Amino acid sequence: MTDSAASAAGRLAAALGLLLLCSMQTFAQPDDDFAITNVHVVPMDSERLLEDQVVLVIDGRIESIVSSAEASIPAGLRRIDGGGRYLMPGLSDLHTHILHPDDLVNYLAWGVTTVMHLGGSGLPGTELLDIREKVAQGQRPGPVIYTTNRVFDGVPALNRRSLSIATPDMARDEVRKLKAAGFDFVKIYNNVSKPVFDAITDEARLQGLAVIGHIPRGFPALQSLGGGQNAVAHTEEFFFTYFGGPRQTEDMPHDYVADLEKLPGLIDVLLENDVATMPDLSFAYTDHVMWDDLDTLWSDAEFEYLFPGTAAMWQAGTINRRSSIENFVLREEWKYDLMQTLTLAFQKAGILQVIGTDTALPGLFPGKAAHRELTELVKAGISRFDALAIGTRNGGEFVRKFIDPEARFGLVAEGYEATLVLLEENPLEDVRHARDVAAVSVRGRWIERAEIDRMRAQLRGRYATINDAKATAEAALLEDGAEAIIRSLIEASTEDPETLATIESTINSAGYSAAIAGDIDHSYDVLALNTRLFPRSANAWDSFAEITLHRGDRAAAISLYEKALEVDPGFENARRMIRELQEAQ
Repeated sequence: MTDSAASAAGRLAAALGLLLLCSMQTFAQPDDDFAITNVHVVPMDSERLLEDQVVLVIDGRIESIVSSAEASIPAGLRRIDGGGRYLMPGLSDLHTHILHPDDLVNYLAWGVTTVMHLGGSGLPGTELLDIREKVAQGQRPGPVIYTTNRVFDGVPALNRRSLSIATPDMARDEVRKLKAAGFDFVKIYNNVSKPVFDAITDEARLQGLAVIGHIPRGFPALQSLGGGQNAVAHTEEFFFTYFGGPRQTEDMPHDYVADLEKLPGLIDVLLENDVATMPDLSFAYTDHVMWDDLDTLWSDAEFEYLFPGTAAMWQAGTINRRSSIENFVLREEWKYDLMQTLTLAFQKAGILQVIGTDTALPGLFPGKAAHRELTELVKAGISRFDALAIGTRNGGEFVRKFIDPEARFGLVAEGYEATLVLLEENPLEDVRHARDVAAVSVRGRWIERAEIDRMRAQLRGRYATINDAKATAEAALLEDGAEAIIRSLIEASTEDPETLATIESTINSAGYSAAIAGDIDHSYDVLALNTRLFPRSANAWDSFAEITLHRGDRAAAISLYEKALEVDPGFENARRMIRELQEAQ
């Protein structure tokens, strides 16, 4: 081992000791009975400010809101000094993909107290059911979580993690399984056929589940919007379906103009069928940032709190890696302009709109993206108060209407959950003041900013350890004796599965990067190394099989895909590739 590698391994071992110490620290569970004194209340029931109030919280709910002069606080009750700051309902982000449990702390840091996980990328829904129970019991910090399991798609499914549903009977069975497992809604995707869509929406109605997601592409948009779909997860869906925007950027015509004379008909259908929408302007805006000034995104201070695996995914998956990038950017400009127009028109028409950001896709930081959405709503022409209402009150109304009729959050009002955020400045004066979070309350569990900052500092420390291992592995791959150097890293990380996973993915990414650069032999060597270092990784065997197939050795590739299935019998990509290769033979 070189001196530099030995030094890196030693630093890693020391950092891992600190990591284990930090992981033993438990999340403090404050009382859920308290009085917030000396606070200005932004109730969000109308555009008004209640100055110098006392808010009494009992059993996690708001008992009373009265002026300080008239307040009578029970003896012995915990008092929290609002310090003349501003109390508002917590923000809701109802279109997220929670990629790692650490994301939950970051949501709180930005005052996002309710999230909805729409499946697809991110943690499995079954894991999130367990996590949200721990949050509800006060065993870990985080926002209130609503979730589904796998996305429902048609044949073929566009994402290997989605569930490909071929028949109406299968659709009904899968909806019933969702309900029985305790999930909150169904998410649908692009390739769902009309018979399957009809079965999903009918069974979801019988089971009391909402249907949320993309607008299916295989039949007219108004048929889904009038046929039982409760919410559209992106306003861009209307661009691709109802307004006929180009879906592919290869050989795309450059004369697209949205026919806005069709807009009144769309609004009528949305209103008649009580369909909610998520503008998701932040998603479209971020595409522009990645094209115009990617360095600004990479230098964002929030990167320190982004799980390294997510950061690596972002760097590998920015829009700048797309083919026909100039066409893509032009299409994004058309789409963004239409989305702004639709968002303002829907607001004026009284359509229920909620914040949904598609976090944590590239460029969309957990928690922070909700604030980008607030500023984008104002840029679209919506008033400051209405933008805040979309992020607070409307989120509570959405959940109460479509998911949980008993839910009461989104207002600072008597009888509502104490799911709140304390702000340094008045957000009614500038929605950007909602970023300055002094404390949050999630169903009556009060968390001061200092506690959030302590937890985030732990994240930053852990991530520094993981990133050090990643950098050492990357450097080792450029040296002779890479295998010995990386094995020492693995030995130092035996108690830290996240660092091990990062080392594995770093080697895997290096192999693919070499292939993209045209150095197939080096790619083969790197991916072979990964299987020796991580023989229990189905993904390592799968990647090695792919590059082996690229070199033309079909029989060896089949053998390697079979090895992936030995390690993980549920690894569907390997199973699919074996079937396709055997059929081709």
